[in-house]
Amino acid sequence: SSELKGLVGHVDPASVVAIPPGHYWTPEEGLVCYHNPEWLRKDDHAPWANPSLTPHTDNEIREAFRAAVQKRMMSDVDYGLFLSGGVDSCIVAHDLLPLYRASDDDRPLKTYTVGMENSPDLMAAKGMVEALGGERYIDHRVREFTVDEVFD
Repeated sequence: SSELKGLVGHVDPASVVAIPPGHYWTPEEGLVCYHNPEWLRKDDHAPWANPSLTPHTDNEIREAFRAAVQKRMMSDVDYGLFLSGGVDSCIVAHDLLPLYRASDDDRPLKTYTVGMENSPDLMAAKGMVEALGGERYIDHRVREFTVDEVFD
């Protein structure tokens, strides 16, 4: 479970183990490896150290990322973004907003954040909303929870 509270009362905590990347577990089959590329098995895998590879420029990486965000902008419902306050979601929000604004939708982009009051991620998400133009461009919805709710 990605949510630890989903395990409370159902399993012995000492029996909980991490599932390695590229694996899944079922009661019937146990731990099953479905993806085991050669590079994952090599301790010395370091493609960045290969001098024959042509490095990509910062602009090429930015454009590829922007294109990936745009490629996923297909929906028959309103757009929304889970803005955790982490680096990944902030970068997506940064690239998504201009693409969304260019789609002729003048409504603010809906973003959603879940966290404890004044937690670092919640504060970072609020800061990102302000950096993107605040309420004029972002309809930021926050769900704050308490310590007691984590274990209910």
